[in-house]
Amino acid sequence: MNVLALDTASPMPAVAVATDRGDWEERLPLDRRASDELLAAIGRVLEAAGTELSACGRIAACSGPGSFTGTRVGLATAWGLGRALGIPVEPVPTLEALADSARASGVAEIVTALDAGRGEVLLQGFSIGGERAQPISVAQRLSLAQAAARVATAPFAVSLPEDLLGLPGRLRESPARAMARAVARAPREPSDPRALYARASAAEEKRGAP
Repeated sequence: MNVLALDTASPMPAVAVATDRGDWEERLPLDRRASDELLAAIGRVLEAAGTELSACGRIAACSGPGSFTGTRVGLATAWGLGRALGIPVEPVPTLEALADSARASGVAEIVTALDAGRGEVLLQGFSIGGERAQPISVAQRLSLAQAAARVATAPFAVSLPEDLLGLPGRLRESPARAMARAVARAPREPSDPRALYARASAAEEKRGAP
């Protein structure tokens, strides 16, 4: 199955395509231009892969947590393209895509970490022994000190940004590329592209959201 993967949510935004002939990727800018350049990057990656969007059996989109605006843009773009061409959309949580991006490490279990802002970190454990990363714990929002202590006792951990917890660089590929390959290996049932957030937005917090 050919898969187009969009990640405008994580701190390593990119567009990737996986086919039976290999996979291709284009990194996006690390600022608001990632959303502006998304459609053009999709066209370039598809051209590099020698395929068309209509030949893709899935569009995978990073569903967060991550950038509020980036998450929404990526999911909305995936939904719009999928609806226009009748291609199923599979949302993939950022922490899951991050776990798959470290698959080349050869470990069976991994802890993934994302910057949740305001001195906090989002942590979750995954099993990566199968074709797709599978959660083995719920995501937790911890202080930076608590997260550092937790990953210090974990058998293997990765984070984005990679220096978030002082971990050595262990990512072998971007979450977008890992997501494209994972969905191509073992596609799941498509679902509505709903965004996942580490915390409420500033506007929601003013209204009393947790």
